[in-house]
Amino acid sequence: MPRKKKPRDPPPKFATSGTWHTHHVIFFDDQLTSLAYRALSANAKEVYTVLRMQYKGVYTGNTVKCPYSIFEQMGLRRETVSRALDQLECYGFVEITRGGLEHRPSEYKLVDKWVQMENAEKMEEAKAAFKKRMEKKQKARERRIKFADSHAG
Repeated sequence: MPRKKKPRDPPPKFATSGTWHTHHVIFFDDQLTSLAYRALSANAKEVYTVLRMQYKGVYTGNTVKCPYSIFEQMGLRRETVSRALDQLECYGFVEITRGGLEHRPSEYKLVDKWVQMENAEKMEEAKAAFKKRMEKKQKARERRIKFADSHAG
């Protein structure tokens, strides 16, 4: 006769109500041990932690407003943040909903698509998407440099 599994305990009260988000950044074990989280670069993990720090709970839903100046205060360079955000998006941790134009902060949505990355095929797809995105950005950067050099003289 198979043993019955114990029902999972609900998250602690401080993690689901009140003003816990102003004092703690909570990561649960299933996320920290997931293939997607372990595959993130150290910079991406740091950027994700900053985004979780900026999360304001029920006031904004899953949307996080975070200007690049916050990342810079934490000692991160803009280029590092941009690459880390791309990786977080490809691996299913955030969706970039709006870039910070016209003196408005960037907005991100915290998502849990990383749960679907629990097999090697999905992870390889995510890594390939990230690599393709980085190659596309590099080509655009090279075109801008070439254009600037041709119009400098």
